[in-house]
Amino acid sequence: MIYRIAQYRKTEDFTDDRWDVSSLGEEALAKIFRVTHSDHLGDTYPVTEEQATKLAVLTDLTFDLDTYEYFLEPTAD
Repeated sequence: MIYRIAQYRKTEDFTDDRWDVSSLGEEALAKIFRVTHSDHLGDTYPVTEEQATKLAVLTDLTFDLDTYEYFLEPTAD
């Protein structure tokens, strides 16, 4: 599975950008997104402020939650 953080401008339905966060590993992502088991990471998850803070520390990404919505979007590799 490839895990990406997708950035959507709040006023639009198309992504502005995507970043691969697969290197964090399924267990870490499951913990951040409070998924009970890493095998259940097949859905798309919105990124909350708390999750954005954790992801920013681990990835050096910057999240602008006032302008954009972010989602964890898994895709088959």
